[in-house]
Amino acid sequence: MEFDRLLLWIEAQPAIVIALITFGACYLCAAIVFVIARVSVSKPIANELKATTPVMLTPLSVLTGLVIAFVASRTWTNFDHATAILRDEVRNIEEIVTLAERLPQNVQTEIRHAIGQYLQFTKDEWPAMLAGSAKMRTSVPGLTDAMSTILSFVPQNPGQQIAQQRTLVAIEQAIDARRNRILLSEASVLPMQWIVIVALGTLMLVTVAIVHIDRPPAMAVNLFILSTAVAVCLVLLLVNDRPFSTGGFEIRPGSLLGQIAID
Repeated sequence: MEFDRLLLWIEAQPAIVIALITFGACYLCAAIVFVIARVSVSKPIANELKATTPVMLTPLSVLTGLVIAFVASRTWTNFDHATAILRDEVRNIEEIVTLAERLPQNVQTEIRHAIGQYLQFTKDEWPAMLAGSAKMRTSVPGLTDAMSTILSFVPQNPGQQIAQQRTLVAIEQAIDARRNRILLSEASVLPMQWIVIVALGTLMLVTVAIVHIDRPPAMAVNLFILSTAVAVCLVLLLVNDRPFSTGGFEIRPGSLLGQIAID
């Protein structure tokens, strides 16, 4: 639980802060490994460790790369899905407003008012969604009212009947899009996956230190290079982990609200 809160706090920071924290942690880990290696170089165990060859880095690098690639593919797929879901929600809301123009003025006014309520509800709900605590609802403010208005309307001609049917479909699809958006807001890299990535990265740093245990300059340079590479990968994952989260590269409510105009 503490680890989850720590991750949420880190991912809630701006991208530059996430990068600073991640690079700082990786360099600190590399520095600790370097100090331990230098302290151990005078110990009898150091002579035994010198038998370690650079070939050991190959399987570790492959395993780390595969894990990071697997996690990254899911992270970026979620971000793409989030964009697509929001685009569908915008399209359906716009379709509701457009179809309402084919209905009588009083129905049109009620639907526009209901959509305005939904947009305000979405704006108010967004902070909870950013924190991954938004709730699923059987009744969605605004959209439920718009559906009630459409269902109570009696069409006077075939054109109004078609507009009524298509509006109902658009409202249902908008509700589904919101549901999918809420579900996706809870998606993130699992704590165990973070632990595996960090463990593999640390093992690579330790292996580098062992291989160069009697060559401090080479050890320092290689630890710096490897810790930088690990930090870059972690930053990429952290800033894209939660598409609807605060911090990093997230989707703001303006992406939805800014594209829909309600007179």
